[in-house]
Amino acid sequence: MQKPVVMMAVIGVLIAAGIVLSFYGSQVITEGLSQKEEMVMAGSSFEISSDIDMDTTRLGVFVVQVQNFKEGAIHAKIFDPLGAELVSTTVDRESFEKRFDVATSGTYRLLVENAGQDQTQIIAVIGPMPDPEKLSFGITGFYILILGLIGIVGVGIYAVRNRRKKAS
Repeated sequence: MQKPVVMMAVIGVLIAAGIVLSFYGSQVITEGLSQKEEMVMAGSSFEISSDIDMDTTRLGVFVVQVQNFKEGAIHAKIFDPLGAELVSTTVDRESFEKRFDVATSGTYRLLVENAGQDQTQIIAVIGPMPDPEKLSFGITGFYILILGLIGIVGVGIYAVRNRRKKAS
């Protein structure tokens, strides 16, 4: 077998491994998170909750993604299991993420309010912050995928140079 063919096979395996690790990483990262997608009318709100165990993590995370983002229109609040407000913030970009401290085990609630003039599609996520080991799956998969794509360029250059040498 020719050297470029073997190299392309290795690169194909790298790309496939990168895609699988990225997909698996995203599944592992989101497994403990609660997610809700809803069309929220102007002046309305919706709520999502997640059980968070303080023994597992001391940090929670919430994400709010807004379609047709408008500055100052969407507000998010986090409430602890006792009903106390932990976080109150205005969503300042299309995909907003913020972490919060977990002081007690129980059900944490995310309240998303649409204070704007238009109805808006909103995706909200809340739950315990994933472990760094879980986050590394997706990042590793991404880097392997990039390495494979760089390898394709390298093999292409190698094949063109090799072909020129043989033609001479």
